[in-house]
Amino acid sequence: MFTNMLKTAAVALTLAAGLTASLAQAREMRVSSFEPAQGFYSSKILQAWIDDINAKLSDGAKFKLYPGSILGAPPAQAELVKAGVADVALVVPTYTPGLFPISGVVEVPGLVPNSTVGANILNTLSEEGALDAEYADYKVIALFTTPSYRFFMTDEGVTAPDQLNGKKLRSPSQFGSELFGMVGASGVSIPAPQVYENLERGVVSGAVWVMDAYRTFRLNEVAPNITTPGFIASPMAILMNKDTYASLSDADKAVLDQMSGRATAQWVASVVDAADAEIEKSFRDAGEVNFVELDATALAAWDEAFAGAADAWVSGQADPEAAASALVSARAVAAQ
Repeated sequence: MFTNMLKTAAVALTLAAGLTASLAQAREMRVSSFEPAQGFYSSKILQAWIDDINAKLSDGAKFKLYPGSILGAPPAQAELVKAGVADVALVVPTYTPGLFPISGVVEVPGLVPNSTVGANILNTLSEEGALDAEYADYKVIALFTTPSYRFFMTDEGVTAPDQLNGKKLRSPSQFGSELFGMVGASGVSIPAPQVYENLERGVVSGAVWVMDAYRTFRLNEVAPNITTPGFIASPMAILMNKDTYASLSDADKAVLDQMSGRATAQWVASVVDAADAEIEKSFRDAGEVNFVELDATALAAWDEAFAGAADAWVSGQADPEAAASALVSARAVAAQ
């Protein structure tokens, strides 16, 4: 009887050990987004990617979205992934100056008209090895950009850059603020959820941003004038923790590889550009927003105002030679 009890206990321990091992192997992989769940990138990009990839991964490896900065603030996203707090995150490289320097080439005014061109630029630079150092700590899921930023103004629709002189504007980045200085304006760093309030109170006269943010944060209520002069774009990245990737089975790694890289970036860019066009059309159709139309002469004035931007960007990098080379490649891609 005692022997049978020992055998039963041994079987139970074996089953428990097997269950423990199974549970250890099965894990929920956290995808961090600083946007709310209903935000454009959270819902249309990250959640869509999660739904697609989860259907292809093994039962023990599934992704789950953690939106609304639950895991950390927007500038902390890259570090959250590197530290393993998040397994994947949506990262804006320019939120952390100096960490992803060459990716910032897309901030040169006039270089990126839309996300499709921006994604092509960043993925070409990545394939050329120009971005190896800055993404060495990550598994890159996708590199892409926003469309060209627009000026959302409270009081009047600007037609010429000299109209920005003396104004305070919500800036998308450190380099964006430097560009504002070229036309006598000053940049103010304001978290996305607080932009509406600061426009409404007159703390800033405008915000430089994209149409999905314009709709998400209802900026049409406080900044009904939109000018599209071919300004900067922001680099964007979806990054994965390298140890998380390494821990997956070969089959799951193959799925991740299939849903990463240029093809995934092109899909993201197509969704971004389609949304940008749809949102613009919806506001035009509603007739509640003033879209300032710029002719060739007006656009040339904007180009002239920021003629020194490319040199300023290159000279501001820790490795100007690498930056200059990246800019040459980026311009070649943009000209295609």
